[in-house]
Amino acid sequence: MSEEELNWKQYLADFHRERPGVAEAVLSRALSGDHTPYRWLARAVSPDVTTVLDLACGSGPMSRELAQPGRTVVGLDLSEHELALAAERGPGPWVQADALALPFADGSVQAVTSSMGLVVVQPLTELLSEIARVLKPGGVLAAIAPALRPLGPRDVRVLTRITARLRTKPQFPGPVELAGFTKTLEQHGLRRVEDQRERYRFVVRDRSDAELMMSSLYLPLTRSSRVESAIEHLEDRVAKRGPVLVTIPMRRVVAIK
Repeated sequence: MSEEELNWKQYLADFHRERPGVAEAVLSRALSGDHTPYRWLARAVSPDVTTVLDLACGSGPMSRELAQPGRTVVGLDLSEHELALAAERGPGPWVQADALALPFADGSVQAVTSSMGLVVVQPLTELLSEIARVLKPGGVLAAIAPALRPLGPRDVRVLTRITARLRTKPQFPGPVELAGFTKTLEQHGLRRVEDQRERYRFVVRDRSDAELMMSSLYLPLTRSSRVESAIEHLEDRVAKRGPVLVTIPMRRVVAIK
């Protein structure tokens, strides 16, 4: 299959059917100081907000992170398998729906959050149009997405050795760095008020950690033998030098309607 022939919709459906909860399993262990990416995202939502819509909610980590008395957090995802796992872990409510056609009234929520959704749900312009529609005036969009930086020299060496064995980098339906994102937000009546970056680290201590990390990546055109090669590389590094720190750069964007 060539990149031009890749059916992202089918790939994502298959991926999340076979590996529900894998993103949470990795990101809940990725730390920067005292927080995970989920906690970092939750900190962008004011304690006064009582209605939150979490888009592409997966297995529901943000619903649990945002939970507080008097607040309703609605988790929405297209994958029934992710939502089934989310329902086992928290009370919801959970909604199976397409983020490009949100089943909510205009101006019905105070905040929209999304972990990774901005680079997965495409086209981005249609997604932002729907987000802007359901947000109340003064409502907040807070999202995190993978980034290309910040990375230190050691981070680059570790990641380069992994991608050399994969012969590719993790892929997403949309562009990782969200080129022209501020202008796109403005076109939908959203004003960017924050754009920050953070460096998280996932610790690989044994083969099972390496397998978990690799299984969480979107690698639609990568042979299983190359994935195994990357796992074996990490396993060998751990055996020779101890735990391997794999850096996960993230970007947090906050905008107000």
